[in-house]
Amino acid sequence: MKTSTTRFPLTRLCRSYLLAVMTLAVVSGHASAQSPTKIRFAADWAFQGPQAPFLLPHENGCYAKAGLDVTTDRGFGSGDTVSKVASGSYDVGFADINAMIEYNARQPAAKLISFFMIYDGAALSIVTRKDTGIAKPADLVGKTIAAPAGDASRRLFPVLAEANGFDADQVKWVNVSPELRESMLVRKNADAISGASFTAYIGVHAGGLPKDDIVVLRYPQFGASLYGSALVVKPAFAAANENALKSMVACVAQGMSQSIRQPEVAIDALTKREKLTDRVVEKERMQLSLDWSVNTPWVKQHGMSSIDPARMEQSLKDVAAALNIPVPPASEVYTDKYLPERSSLILAK
Repeated sequence: MKTSTTRFPLTRLCRSYLLAVMTLAVVSGHASAQSPTKIRFAADWAFQGPQAPFLLPHENGCYAKAGLDVTTDRGFGSGDTVSKVASGSYDVGFADINAMIEYNARQPAAKLISFFMIYDGAALSIVTRKDTGIAKPADLVGKTIAAPAGDASRRLFPVLAEANGFDADQVKWVNVSPELRESMLVRKNADAISGASFTAYIGVHAGGLPKDDIVVLRYPQFGASLYGSALVVKPAFAAANENALKSMVACVAQGMSQSIRQPEVAIDALTKREKLTDRVVEKERMQLSLDWSVNTPWVKQHGMSSIDPARMEQSLKDVAAALNIPVPPASEVYTDKYLPERSSLILAK
């Protein structure tokens, strides 16, 4: 006995409905399978305490939740990081904004722009011993300062001198390799050294100088207008990845805030990346970077990357004079276009 099968023809409305459902399913499938945005990120230096906050977004899942696939690599100095971002080897870098300004002046066809100011207080400093009698920048007149020729604090020393009313040529500089800088001060072969404040402080103490005998003259303490290190990017990459950069900024800001509230968690992230990390030393180095450069009084009041236009203009003039380059327009140095909601940039008090 044959079984009769009745076939009902699809009406035009049914066919349209099914086509719409199938199309929606395909589109939804594509959306759910969409790959996260890849960002190659270069830090400014080796993974030490100050770099720990950049590792937290990997550990706490912020990047993943934001749809970002970020690769974070160590750096070899701000100048190197700037060059690598400009060449396209990396998409985003953390580097001294003043190094970026100089690069832009020397390479106008490959300019970068900063979009998130992290070191509101530049890490530039002169470090000396208490027994030298140097307690303020003007006391450096007639003294000997040791530093590598390319050291940022040395190259921008004229800004500190100008802010404190003395001639920068009234000090004597001694060229020294980076690895010998701190020992020159400890052994009393120089009256002072220049360098990144928290790194020089830790290095001098590690070299044998008691903490009570270390004097750190930080440029921001003594009237220097200079901004510090920021996230830098090629304008074309930024324009094509606006939402991704906003998400990245929010995650980095969250990492900074969490490092302030939970320093041990930040150091956990660091030791996971660098197994031989000295937790005590790097926790102190990180804390100094947060206190001196990141969570400044201005940032506590206004939030991260809240730029004072008057200060920025003065900073650009000072940098240009010190490095003998043209004064760049502020609009070519920094943009707030890629900042997320201001509430996400408020750090722990």
